[in-house]
Amino acid sequence: MDWDDKKSALNKEAWKHISAGEYEQAEEVLRRLLEVADLGDAHRMYYLYGLLASVLNNLQRFGEATGMLRQQLSEARKITTSNAAVDAARYFLSYQFLLYGTPEQALAEANPVPGGVGHVQCLLHSVTAQALWKLSRHEEAAVAARHAIDAAPTEDQRSELSVELAAILGAG
Repeated sequence: MDWDDKKSALNKEAWKHISAGEYEQAEEVLRRLLEVADLGDAHRMYYLYGLLASVLNNLQRFGEATGMLRQQLSEARKITTSNAAVDAARYFLSYQFLLYGTPEQALAEANPVPGGVGHVQCLLHSVTAQALWKLSRHEEAAVAARHAIDAAPTEDQRSELSVELAAILGAG
């Protein structure tokens, strides 16, 4: 088995454990993958840090997961061909802060939200709305919630966001 085959086998093993809900074992495999990964491959490192963050969240090790999401964002910033990776990583980190950090951290990471319509745009606006709501900035939260719905790329996503953000929209 050559080196690439070994890494591919480890990746498959990690996903097998994740699918089975065996997060401790998945963490071990992912950490082995990080040890052998090419540190210069920002795309691969982005993927591994994000996956490990998810596993750590499932293990309720939120502080460590936040650290992995920071690493993921750092790797995304090395990928110069796509701002989409940076914006997605910013969303993951801002949502982590919304759940396990402070609303101020969530707000700082979610903004500025890139313009236009798109999945990441509506998610970043949604985090902004929820963080503002937690900070008792209700009018601003309602504006951000409307921006989230307006930025949604599909009718299904607009409907989901309308339900998710109903309390904020009702107060605005």
